[in-house]
Amino acid sequence: MNSLYPPNVCSQITPIGRGAIAVVAIHGAFAGTTIDECLLTPGRELFTSRKHQDVAYGIWKPTGEDLVISKRGEMHFEIHCHGGTTASQAIIGSLGSFGFVEVSATEFANQFQDFWNVSTQLALTESTTSKTALFLLRLVTQLPQQIQKTRKHLATNEPKVAAAHIQSMLGWSNFGQHLTAPRNVVLCGQPNVGKSSLVNAIAGFQRSIVHDIAGTTRDVVSQAIAIDGWPVTLKDTAGIRNSDNPIEIEGIAQAKAQILKSDLTICVFDAQASRLSERAEIISQTQPDIIVLNKTDLLPPNHVAINDSASDLPTVKTSVKFNEGIRKLIGIIGSQLVPEIPSKSQAYPVTVEQHRRLLKSLDYLKQGSPDALKRSLDCLDRPSTIADQKS
Repeated sequence: MNSLYPPNVCSQITPIGRGAIAVVAIHGAFAGTTIDECLLTPGRELFTSRKHQDVAYGIWKPTGEDLVISKRGEMHFEIHCHGGTTASQAIIGSLGSFGFVEVSATEFANQFQDFWNVSTQLALTESTTSKTALFLLRLVTQLPQQIQKTRKHLATNEPKVAAAHIQSMLGWSNFGQHLTAPRNVVLCGQPNVGKSSLVNAIAGFQRSIVHDIAGTTRDVVSQAIAIDGWPVTLKDTAGIRNSDNPIEIEGIAQAKAQILKSDLTICVFDAQASRLSERAEIISQTQPDIIVLNKTDLLPPNHVAINDSASDLPTVKTSVKFNEGIRKLIGIIGSQLVPEIPSKSQAYPVTVEQHRRLLKSLDYLKQGSPDALKRSLDCLDRPSTIADQKS
């Protein structure tokens, strides 16, 4: 066991809920003797003395809970109890009196089970759409298998082949990590161009405060949605303009900060009000990916359209009032966020820690020495530590 861990640990490895079953896993040299001390079976026999029987029903004497015990290894057991937090926390509390230290489910799984399999399974539990869940479900077996192939190439002194495998996986790292981490889509532009109304139209319901007074949105308003099955955080920002109002100045600063962190920026203009020079200035400040000319329903009947987006960027004309152009805009957002998806046979990291390990393993491979080759293999093999989780 890694020296950063106490000798005996326990953890609730199932999500917290009010029903169903909760599983408390315990691991350590005292695990078997603690089970024998606390479990009262119908036949009053010790659990560890039962030959060829790795599952038993009984009562947890310190708490009186009915539960099922399963043996997963010489020092590894699982306690299956009622899914409510009261039961599982009572059991974990009683284990504390026997010297067991509680750790998170992620820490427990990464320490005592295969890192690549378990970390991908944990990522699967964080999926928010059926589309991303399908990609993650495929990777639960696919990624560990690819890592195992890479390990074999390292063990048989084939660093170039191993490096090619790792580089291939890292090439899809951004896609993989965004299966659970939403992409940020920021709407920006001058005040009163209809950003908030547009956010509401894209999200499908009222979320931002909408008013015809310039400067209504002073804070960043976020909305979690899915576009084409991909998790997205849609952000409505304060209008960008010159202002002496300290609150508005702060809102504009937040807007610019969000633009810098965005995965996709949409610059919104009033189709009837803004001039070419104004649009060019805002575009130069925000560096958007998509241009929207909004409020087209307010254009006069004989209006002559001019190509004044001041940019070669994709441009969409919208009318929130008549729901025009919204579907086209959503389609462009989806295609720009995820222009390409990996093949079914392609494996890739889906967590920050997975990415870090692959990158570090590749860095060691580039050094070319036998010691570096061993270190590269260690990056893929070793269990996670508490320090890894905090990095």
